[in-house]
Amino acid sequence: MTRFCISLSFSIITGSIFLATSFAADRSERYRKISEDIERKYTSVGNIGLTITNFGTIGTRNSFWPRQPSCEYPRGSRIEHIYQGALWVGAQLKTQNPSDQRNGLILVTTGTSDRSSRSSSANRLVDGYEFNAESQDSMTELSSLSDARPSTSSFSPLAVSHQDFICDYSDRFTRVPGTGDTIVNHIPLGIKVHQESYAWNFPFADFFVVLRYTIMNASPDTLDSVYVGLWDNAVVRNTNNVRPGTTGYFDFTGQGFDSTQRLAYSFDFNGTPGGSPADSYVGLKLLGSTPFPSGVDSLGDLFLHTYYNAWQFRLNDPNALWYTSPTDDYNTDPTLSRYSRMSQSMPQNYIDPLRIVPKNVSYLLSTGPFSRLLPGDSLEVVFAVVCAKKFGTAPASNDTREQRKTLYINSGWAQQAYNGEDANGNDKLDPGEDIARRDSVSPSEVGLRYEPDGKITRYLLPAPPQRPRVHFEVENQSVVIYWDKATAEESIDPITGQKDFEGYRIYRSNPGNDFLDHDNFVLNLSLIGEFDRADDNIGYNTGFGRILMDSAVTFEGDSIKYWYRFPPKGAEVTHLNGWQYLYGVSAYDKGDSINNVPSLESAKFLERVIPGTRPAMSASATIGVYPNPYYVNAYWDGNRERLRKIYFYNLPARCEIRIFTLAGDVVAVLTHDAATYNGDGIEWFNQFGDRGTKVQLAGGEHAWDLISRYDQAIATGLYLFTVENKETGDIKRGKFMIVK
Repeated sequence: MTRFCISLSFSIITGSIFLATSFAADRSERYRKISEDIERKYTSVGNIGLTITNFGTIGTRNSFWPRQPSCEYPRGSRIEHIYQGALWVGAQLKTQNPSDQRNGLILVTTGTSDRSSRSSSANRLVDGYEFNAESQDSMTELSSLSDARPSTSSFSPLAVSHQDFICDYSDRFTRVPGTGDTIVNHIPLGIKVHQESYAWNFPFADFFVVLRYTIMNASPDTLDSVYVGLWDNAVVRNTNNVRPGTTGYFDFTGQGFDSTQRLAYSFDFNGTPGGSPADSYVGLKLLGSTPFPSGVDSLGDLFLHTYYNAWQFRLNDPNALWYTSPTDDYNTDPTLSRYSRMSQSMPQNYIDPLRIVPKNVSYLLSTGPFSRLLPGDSLEVVFAVVCAKKFGTAPASNDTREQRKTLYINSGWAQQAYNGEDANGNDKLDPGEDIARRDSVSPSEVGLRYEPDGKITRYLLPAPPQRPRVHFEVENQSVVIYWDKATAEESIDPITGQKDFEGYRIYRSNPGNDFLDHDNFVLNLSLIGEFDRADDNIGYNTGFGRILMDSAVTFEGDSIKYWYRFPPKGAEVTHLNGWQYLYGVSAYDKGDSINNVPSLESAKFLERVIPGTRPAMSASATIGVYPNPYYVNAYWDGNRERLRKIYFYNLPARCEIRIFTLAGDVVAVLTHDAATYNGDGIEWFNQFGDRGTKVQLAGGEHAWDLISRYDQAIATGLYLFTVENKETGDIKRGKFMIVK
């Protein structure tokens, strides 16, 4: 059984994760070690796509838009939520040598800030980016999924989540590794950071990413009054409507703070200047710390030492007070000192207007003080990035508590993940809470399944059954789904140790929703089938007779035995050729009344399919084009040249399509291979699909976006085409009409 938890009990510890290193006063050349910035990793198992780096930042500054998400939710929607965020650590330095000129300095190491940037010409550091990795291969990706895990990850029984990113970095560089550029205004604290991030694909946990920072004093000096924060330039925008970086992109995000929830949040205020608002929230939540800050003795009191500050982008106006961007690590003006901002919240009368007057604002969520970090000691602080759709239909600018309802629910699940066995969040094990399953126990040893260890096991989420293994057959006006029995039905719940499978659900998108309501395409699938066990009093008791086949079927190159089929035989469903459908298949369990856990559903096995003709087996099959004639700005296409498409149908399995003008000039040449063709090169599938999920076509159809081989949009007119069968050499001809 895949393990979804790991025991993580921390106190201030000696350097078991890191090796302390001597910290010389003259280190400008010594630390020019070459390392690699890894900034192309992002969470992909759930519905949130958050870029994680190995130098203390999250998000991409939209550098790779639209090919890579910065903080996209739901994935594939192009609704972005974070421009960039970063870890901040502040402390007073007490040097081993009292005469050291650094003794007594109050310093803040910032992963990045609103004053950080890289020049576009040479990707060189201008200011900030004070954390850097120390080795070339410095990010590991693990998964607790034994199957259906991201292709970039490795399965590990030690993985905490379905997708762990693990890396280490340090603030001890004074020059940028690799380039030798000076890191401006940076005096290192001498810390190393071990960073882990966790993401899940469960429907009740696919909207947050946990960020866990273990900060170690790797110097011979002492760090006093330590504060840890996460700075965030949260810009919520539907980038289908307003391109990142364009005028006004940054200026219309509202900000808020719920102190009791330890939750800072941001939202698209009114959509200006790019159409309707995104109707989406992003929250940054402080989940906990080990140890607690001084003066805190329980998780319930942590909000008393959770601080919120916000300021306008690079604002240099002393009259703006708290809205002025802090420039110095420390000075006597609390509004201009980064350390002072980390150690207190801005006044409430400065926080309230941020919800009703959108501006280009970044904010800092911090906690502390942690009284002292001796050489080799560590502390841990854990945050979560949480996304949610706005609740209700009222204007986003209202930002009522009711509109934040889903955000609070989602952040509650993030907190539950962190709490783990500590169900009531009192930071101690109460009777009945020490329930983590012992790894060495086999599923048959039910009586020995639990072994209390006296430690809080965090990141323990209830687990639904595993999602089934699924196979799709896409044909002419038809989609048939097959799935196996064993994967879901033999799953064992990690809490109860029992097989608690109850049934299956099948979902499908409605035709046209991919372009009419693309923002919610993945979230708003319709339930079209549900089948559950008939031998209990849970659910509908339909049984599986209608979908269970008389014998298992297999498919070429696939050894899995498939026992179920939807739609059931005799209940065929007609689909529209050329239209995109998103199907999902999931399994769900009975729930656990003893532990007050409702019925849980697995992640959906999602597949994008486009029905159409199968590869033509007969030489007499008529090859054609649809729609024909094609009228530009058709209802089902986008509003730009590259968001249009037509289909060639009844194609041989391997063929070459040539398109000509009436004068005989070659307009385009398309190579078709039914075994591999998945719509690559057609922007429509990227815009209205998901960059990480290729569509499955029937094999006998090929799309063309009406762009010539010279990268130009074609004009109105009659066009000729030929199709050469690469197996037989036969050539067929046809024509189609484009009307603009």
